Amino acid sequence: MVGVAERANAAPCSGAFTTGDVIASVGASTADVFTPTGALVCTLDDASGTTYTTGSGFDSAGNFYLTNFDAGTVSSFDSSGALVNSSYMSASNTPESILNDSVGPYAGSSFVGGPGAPLIDQFNTSTGASIKAWSVTGGNGTGGTDWVDLLNPTTILYDGEGTALRSYNLAGGVQNADFTSSTTESALNHIYAFRVIPIGTFAGDVLVSNSSDAVLLDASGNIVNTYTLPGNGGGDFSLNLDPNGVDFWTGDYNSGLVWEANIATGAIAQEWNTGFGGGGNFFGLTFVGELTTAGPPPT
Repeated sequence: MVGVAERANAAPCSGAFTTGDVIASVGASTADVFTPTGALVCTLDDASGTTYTTGSGFDSAGNFYLTNFDAGTVSSFDSSGALVNSSYMSASNTPESILNDSVGPYAGSSFVGGPGAPLIDQFNTSTGASIKAWSVTGGNGTGGTDWVDLLNPTTILYDGEGTALRSYNLAGGVQNADFTSSTTESALNHIYAFRVIPIGTFAGDVLVSNSSDAVLLDASGNIVNTYTLPGNGGGDFSLNLDPNGVDFWTGDYNSGLVWEANIATGAIAQEWNTGFGGGGNFFGLTFVGELTTAGPPPT
């Protein structure tokens, strides 16, 4: 049976985050923290006044960052979930995603993407200060840089919620050819959140939320697996990697459902509901201990 999260009397977060817990961005300045089985633990309120909270992520010290789409800011919380600053970073592109880099030449930087402009904003993670706004070719769809991730230490991928994953070389300051092949782009519906797999059998492949399903792209940008999500309402939007390195999680804003699926087989390990269906506010999914190419090497 699909679990349905109970939001009544959700307590503010206090105390250290627990590895494996799931954080869903559910709007109205909030993100809800759940156990992997869908039990609501607590609520993070960033006091930004935003209607839509979207992508989020952790830095190497365990601090948490939450994008406020219509407020134009990124809020910061400490490793115990206490709000530090509701406007820690101010982005120029309606922030929708954030990637905190702790390895390689851009360690200590946070990259923020959004649909408002063909820009990727770079911030100092420790201070929240702006470092640079990278001007790139706008993604097909919104024309912006909605979701971002590092393919390798100097190459960043992004999308405009269309059908292409664009690629940019940070070291050289030049636009690369699209990561996705033309065949792939004609087969996809909408690329929303995506994640480059950093380790294991599928290292270098990319998982993509594709509205009607989720797909796996190989290193050449071709579709090698399609994942059926039972009960998906056509709004598969958020996606991230489980700390176990073999599963991924994805969520549908229309139904409010969250799934944990095995990367190799597509088998569903967990399925539960955030309580935020109807296409309203569920627009981000993050994990405590998440795996990213920008994060520290997994233990």
